Amino acid sequence: MRDMRGQAQVMANEILAKILRNKTKALAWLILISALAAGVVFVFHNYSWYDTTIVKIDRVENTFNHEVESKRGAEKYYDQTLFGTVMNGENKGKPATLRNTFSSSGVFDDQYKEGDEVFVQIGSKDGQSLTGPILGLKRDNIAAVLIAGFILLILFTAKRKGLFTLLSLSINIVLFVYALNLYAHGYNILFLSNCLALFFTCASLLLVAGFNKKTFAAILSALISIGITMVLFELVLQFTDGVDYAFMEYVISPNDLPEIFFSQMLLGGLGAIMDVAITEASAMDELVVKDKEITRSALMRSGREVGNDIMGTMINVMLFTYICGSIPLIVLKMSSGIRLHTIILWHLPMELYRFLLGSIGIVLTIPVSLLVFLLLFRRQRRAVE
Repeated sequence: MRDMRGQAQVMANEILAKILRNKTKALAWLILISALAAGVVFVFHNYSWYDTTIVKIDRVENTFNHEVESKRGAEKYYDQTLFGTVMNGENKGKPATLRNTFSSSGVFDDQYKEGDEVFVQIGSKDGQSLTGPILGLKRDNIAAVLIAGFILLILFTAKRKGLFTLLSLSINIVLFVYALNLYAHGYNILFLSNCLALFFTCASLLLVAGFNKKTFAAILSALISIGITMVLFELVLQFTDGVDYAFMEYVISPNDLPEIFFSQMLLGGLGAIMDVAITEASAMDELVVKDKEITRSALMRSGREVGNDIMGTMINVMLFTYICGSIPLIVLKMSSGIRLHTIILWHLPMELYRFLLGSIGIVLTIPVSLLVFLLLFRRQRRAVE
């Protein structure tokens, strides 16, 4: 009888503990969602943060202006009269009447709608209303919604690792902005980029994967791979005519162009190289944990198979990442009658360089990761024996 009472008490305690854990989790989620919702609402009403005048558009009147024929069809132009209310500054609450012209393609202009909030340089009065040129659309509210959704999604799917991922991402962004500020104050950008690459690799992998053998193998593999990649690229530049620094004509100091270019290459391919390195290290570590008697040749074959599987997808990721940012430029130039072949060869060299360098880094990371982990595996094998 006493045993039955004891078991019943234990079961009751376990149920109570489970209920408390569930309540704690529910409370934590409620606090998080409330905090994110409050942040989003605040951003939607943060007009006082800005010195530039913000006007919320209440009513829009569109009028057809003219039409221009081109090789790819007719381009129509419209005039807009926008009636709105000033949301900040000394003119807060006053009516504003703005004018805008937009085209059907929207390549060089924007079409504003009722409810949009725009930055305006108030310059004069049009009757009882204020007026002035529109400087741009206020988009921080959209960014706030996306950031809140991203935080909720990554925490819901990855839990604790998602939290460390967000922490790593926040630290990296803050450090990157700080490094740019140091460059503006005269620091060498290539030195800063090398420091950033070292910190990003170590901090990101340690926070996401933890302090363990596979993490240190991934860090070492990533650093070796990016180092070899940059050395190879430097050798190529030494035996060729260099590169065409396209779209960098407006850099004030032309002496910084090679260092800025190398910094782009270094940081641009780092993420993909880290991804391949930690994937290889994790897969091989799992094999060793499951079978401590696995031979070196079998481990090498499995590592190569994993590397071959992820290599193709990662190289395609690099391609899509760099090319997608150039889609508007490609479409615009094709609309002007420039052939795609010419655009790729003469107008997109930087994207091609970054893609090729990142792909070389991905391919190199696979054998480097295998060799690094095999050395660690050999030490572990000796310890087991």
